[in-house]
Amino acid sequence: MSKLSFSLWNDLDRFDSADSNVRPESYLGKQAAYLEYGPVFFRNEISFSAFRLQAEVAIPGKAGFIGFVFGAKDSQNYELIYLAPEEIQYDPVMNGSNTWQIYHGEAYRRGLPTMSGKWVTLAVEVQPNGASVYLGDEVSPRLVISNLQHGTPVGKIGFWGYLTTYIRNMTVEEIQPAPILEKGKEDRKRLEAETFVTEWVISPAAENRWTTAVVEENGTLNFNRFYPVEQGGSAVAKCSFFLPEEKESTLSFGFSDHLRLWVNEEWIYEGECRWQPPESDGRIRADFARVPVRWRAGVNTIRAEVTNHERFGWGLCVKTGLSDVSFLTEEIEG
Repeated sequence: MSKLSFSLWNDLDRFDSADSNVRPESYLGKQAAYLEYGPVFFRNEISFSAFRLQAEVAIPGKAGFIGFVFGAKDSQNYELIYLAPEEIQYDPVMNGSNTWQIYHGEAYRRGLPTMSGKWVTLAVEVQPNGASVYLGDEVSPRLVISNLQHGTPVGKIGFWGYLTTYIRNMTVEEIQPAPILEKGKEDRKRLEAETFVTEWVISPAAENRWTTAVVEENGTLNFNRFYPVEQGGSAVAKCSFFLPEEKESTLSFGFSDHLRLWVNEEWIYEGECRWQPPESDGRIRADFARVPVRWRAGVNTIRAEVTNHERFGWGLCVKTGLSDVSFLTEEIEG
């Protein structure tokens, strides 16, 4: 099995550093690469179908994020797993945006005791459809990602950081492929049972350029998959479904960052959910807001306009509270 090794304090010329401000420094008596903003890509793609990324990393202060990039399609789209002072986070970058407000909870994030002020060994074992995250010499993973959002992790590898962080002695070692079990069909059945809207058509606001979209495995419609992020940029999502008879239910939903919502073309909600600590982390949760709705017999519609203000995740999730919905997405497309 092949292996690549990088000290990262005297071989940074093997990487594309762009505007990351990466440079050799030392921390707690150890030479390392200092990083304020990532990503930093290894210049050459690797050909391994399965591999282990490992490095010593350090976060000096109460805030900082340091980890690995892999499966990079380009500088705006790549897989990302990082260590923060009190967590491990899977945060795939899509069209230039982080997405941790979409991918959160136990499937994508694990809490930790504080990792600040010391050197820690971080490792990620990447398989054809998933990844496992390890700390120190542990043999059991702290986090297992069962579905890589960019698909098969072919592309460049590297490292990533935000705020003051350090990384040293990075290795990339080929390992035996051992695919991680995917849960796609189980997720779809669960979402339907929990009454999520799973099928939408979407368009940039005011453009009338419609595209069919299905939700992520956690029920969230992810606009970052489709559109580059612009501050103040908006997208519209529509769905249509049939009910055999008139019913009442509670419509529940979550979003980031600003939402206007209509049911059967009647305005029912406008609000904001964004990163505003300590009051709000801006993560998209289906129970963020609730509105009682009286649905009519026949065709019903939901229309949402979602505006983005930050690069942490741009999306929407909606639960109808109805158990007998027949989606008619194709009938409103275009």
